Amino acid sequence: MEELYTEDPARHPGYRMPLWHNPKETFIADMGAGERYRLVFVSSGTGILQLGERRTAFNAPALFLLNENERPELQRQKALHAEAFYFHPAIINSVFTLENARNGSDSFSSTEYQDRGWVDPFVQRNQGYFGHLIIGPVTAKQVAFFFQMVSKGLSEKIDDGWPCKTRSYFLQLLFVLYRIWQAPGSSEAETVPDDSASMDSVILYLHTHYHEKITISHLTRLFHTNRTTLESQFVELTGQSILAYLISLRLKVASLMLRDTELPISEIIGRVGFSDTTNFWRAFRKHVGCSPSEYRQQNCWMLH
Repeated sequence: MEELYTEDPARHPGYRMPLWHNPKETFIADMGAGERYRLVFVSSGTGILQLGERRTAFNAPALFLLNENERPELQRQKALHAEAFYFHPAIINSVFTLENARNGSDSFSSTEYQDRGWVDPFVQRNQGYFGHLIIGPVTAKQVAFFFQMVSKGLSEKIDDGWPCKTRSYFLQLLFVLYRIWQAPGSSEAETVPDDSASMDSVILYLHTHYHEKITISHLTRLFHTNRTTLESQFVELTGQSILAYLISLRLKVASLMLRDTELPISEIIGRVGFSDTTNFWRAFRKHVGCSPSEYRQQNCWMLH
């Protein structure tokens, strides 16, 4: 395995910071295997990623918070650009090992126990969360800023204090990630059935063009099939009609923008592909259980 660390032999001989930046992340499965966590920021494009037994369809901007035991496999992608930090939890606190960062330790001080919480988004998994975080445009700008500052610190090593400064920016980035992880809806990733390979291209198209006008007739021409075959295969593999899947996808993006921005609701409606305001409000209330304005008031972090 490539040793994923950063060093400065001239000014800090013998010191190896357990943090490494990959500016062109391609989800190589064994990269950092067994030794490093992987924080991936997808800034553009879309794709389908296999994570263990789960397949997820994702749109930029998105984050993947992977631990040392996970082996991602990028199965489909379009216009994808991603970067990543590979790190050992000792960058957070020098007492941390891969084992005690995951499970805790009776010997931890109160400060060490508190610090250990920063790794929870990387190691905790459940039916609804498997390392994929959905983020909005404002949060994406925050993440991009800290990625830039940390990667710049690692590459330029501008003065003797670069390890401390770089680590401080990285900890600020982890703080942002922890807030996202705790936010409602941020881990509601779109799971793709394992046996849906025949529909992967259709799903990827919907995730890329959800904001545009999409009709079944257009899809049948694009994928060289007929309406009956397309719709029956899609329902069989996803459990939803194409229209229901598309509406659900649009509403998830709308919910994200309501949580993460102060854009007018009328603008959000157009951005996610709805052409009729009444239909949007009706669909949103049906799927979410409240109106868009009520949802924003309850969940937008910029209002609290």
